[in-house]
Amino acid sequence: MPVQLSFLSFFGFGVIYPLCFWISCKDPIKNHFLRFHLGCPVFLAGTAIIGSYFLPIDFYLRLWACVWLICALVVTAYFWNKETVHLGLVTLLCLWGIKLYALFYGYLVHNNFKEITVSILAGLILSTAFYALNLGHFYLNVHGFKVHHLKNAVKVFGVLLFVRLLWDIYGVASFQTIYGGEMVTLRHFIMGPDGVLLAVALFFGVLFPLGSLYFAFGTLKLKNTQATTGILYVILSGVLLGDLAYKYYLLKFGIAL
Repeated sequence: MPVQLSFLSFFGFGVIYPLCFWISCKDPIKNHFLRFHLGCPVFLAGTAIIGSYFLPIDFYLRLWACVWLICALVVTAYFWNKETVHLGLVTLLCLWGIKLYALFYGYLVHNNFKEITVSILAGLILSTAFYALNLGHFYLNVHGFKVHHLKNAVKVFGVLLFVRLLWDIYGVASFQTIYGGEMVTLRHFIMGPDGVLLAVALFFGVLFPLGSLYFAFGTLKLKNTQATTGILYVILSGVLLGDLAYKYYLLKFGIAL
């Protein structure tokens, strides 16, 4: 399970993260901002694809992933010295990668649309949190940068968190899972010894970040981007912890929260 968890986390982040360029599509960020944001996800996705050789994955599926990686490297190299990216091309590459991620997930875990969709939502939440944090660092190095870029990133992150909160409330109220050889509700499962980490996932993955966004928006109103960046560090730590716990229960128990 640790290898599967690492593979899905790295590859999912790598194929989803470049979609964050849409957050600043109306006013593209320059000063070579895109280099890290193209190179980092390709590196992580490439690491995951190399690691897939330690997993029992279909040869042709792995081959298509290698083809995707080559295309991603070509796109990254092409835009490396440019100020902006072609959003249509990057989005097409991301959608292709997300399709491969869904196939990998179906092959390694379950071919379940609900689980795959929730896993992609988790990737979007993690990506936007990381993107917002990197924007905060960019403000520390580039003076006179417009604060609305960071505001938009935080807003998108908050909306995605709220969507997951609604889904979690619905799931806890209505989902069931097999535990101890019988079907139990999630409310009962969370109260048990094996379900306590799911409560941790709910708190650190959704509730804590949502509550912390109140302070992030407060510092943004004061245009104190340095304080906002510090808050985003704490938020990202919570999201990472919650994401690991969510994925653990998704892989072991099939709980799609």
